[in-house]
Amino acid sequence: MTAEITPVQTMTVFITGAMTTVGQALIRRLASAGHHVYGVAASASEGNYLRALGATPAYPDLYRAGELRSAIQGTQAKCIVNLAPQAANDVPQVNADWDARLGEAAAALAQAAAQAGAEYLVHTSYAFADAQADEHSAAARPVLKAVRAAERAALAGPVPASVLRLGTVYGAESAALQALAKALRAGRMIHPGSHEARAWVYAADAAAAIEAALIERPAGKTISVTDGALASPVQFLQYFAEAQGLAAPARPPLFMPRSPFSAAHAAITHLHAAPASAGEGLHWQPRFASFRQGIDDLLISWRAAEAM
Repeated sequence: MTAEITPVQTMTVFITGAMTTVGQALIRRLASAGHHVYGVAASASEGNYLRALGATPAYPDLYRAGELRSAIQGTQAKCIVNLAPQAANDVPQVNADWDARLGEAAAALAQAAAQAGAEYLVHTSYAFADAQADEHSAAARPVLKAVRAAERAALAGPVPASVLRLGTVYGAESAALQALAKALRAGRMIHPGSHEARAWVYAADAAAAIEAALIERPAGKTISVTDGALASPVQFLQYFAEAQGLAAPARPPLFMPRSPFSAAHAAITHLHAAPASAGEGLHWQPRFASFRQGIDDLLISWRAAEAM
């Protein structure tokens, strides 16, 4: 079970990547606890959606420190959460990619946070970030370079910071996962993905870990946020289908190689070594100890939403 932590005071939190699966879960969690939440949106429709979740939208360019500084100052936020990297860590997401400008964006945010008087920064990264690229995963080297540059930029900035390395994120909030469920129900052929094991984390658990970091504020630490159970995309998609009473995805013929996992996901399949102790350095443990428990929970959430 996730450790219950009682905040000593209300926080004002500024979140990039607010529209990601974990971003939505975090907004709901913080807003329900009475915190003031601001989330970066890319359009008016996204802004309206964030308001419905409990956040006030902001519209800065994530690569421009001046715009970020102005936005953060306007909110008077003292806590910053960089969830923008998690846009490439949802599942499944055919067009996902790990941006080579990750380091640039992280540096801009760290600079803006300092200039705006922020007191703490949480930068989210990926569970594979400490892996070593070998001859089998040479295509992943640029990914690792960008990811590590972003982590260094966050930790080297003037604002006390921590890095949370998240497993592949999934949750009830994922529009991509909802689309996959519709495709399976329609009987469309789905590539089952890779057999390589990787780390996972349920969005609600990731949100709880981020809240714990904001409250405890470990500085200069890199912390693994995973459920601690390695599994392959094939196993994930098979259970996702079977739990809904649908046929498990089978490997398609060669003329239909489309996979719900992107080329970037494929490039890092060899990088998913065994995760470090989940939540080491935080008073946090995952409530959902495997993707099976998480999928069961999100299906309940979906049914409840449909009933309403």
